[in-house]
Amino acid sequence: MTVLRILTVDDEPLALLRLEQALRRIPDVAHVGAAASCREALDSIHSLRPDVVLLDISMRDGSGFDVVDRLNGEAPPAIVFVTAFDHFAVRAFETKAVDYVLKPVSSQRLGEAIGRARDRLESVDAANQLAELRLVVDELRRELRDGKAAVTRAELWIRGNVGGYVRIFSDEIEWVKAEDDYVRLHVGDKSYLMRSSLRALAPKIDADRQFVRVHRAALVRKSAIRAVHRLPIGRLEVELQSGQRIPTGRVYARQLKAVIGSTPA
Repeated sequence: MTVLRILTVDDEPLALLRLEQALRRIPDVAHVGAAASCREALDSIHSLRPDVVLLDISMRDGSGFDVVDRLNGEAPPAIVFVTAFDHFAVRAFETKAVDYVLKPVSSQRLGEAIGRARDRLESVDAANQLAELRLVVDELRRELRDGKAAVTRAELWIRGNVGGYVRIFSDEIEWVKAEDDYVRLHVGDKSYLMRSSLRALAPKIDADRQFVRVHRAALVRKSAIRAVHRLPIGRLEVELQSGQRIPTGRVYARQLKAVIGSTPA
């Protein structure tokens, strides 16, 4: 099978690192470069000639839509949007030729998207690919103007250890643990302590839709789950994409099994 050359584009270093790590688990792909802005993305597409671009939508110097607008040439890359868009915009992607991956990215979902990109590259000529892509972008822009979808990412501001505040995007939180009058937010290899309860935090991070409670004191992002293991004592343990393992409470096992769709062996 032909090895696909992949370019990643995101203005958040942690997001780029996660994409690179996820790509390492996918066969027949080569990560050829990373870009942190719209301008860098266009320059990299021109110089590296990737087959597929994993493209963030909301960036500091514009949007992924702006990158698409300026694509040209005889062989434009296949575009897979990496997005924190809400479910309305995601449904718009599902009915069109462009694929999407929701943050935080899982290797399995990313592999599926790259597989679809491979199929598109093999079955549709470059001119039609670019024309279809621009139709999708035009439709999403109309929805945004009508207020039906939001580009902005939900964020939390956490008081730092030495004064000041740190901004945390809610879509980057992998799991949350309650600690007395605080909650600890786990983001990649870092964690942040926030004065709050799980109940008060839940609506701020869209917990009902994005997370599953695995313990009375722990919430886990559904898309961050790599595997669920059964322990010798009969309980379950959640393994995250990062490798972190979290034991579950017995009363939350049914809810967890509903999320993964089957009972672990």
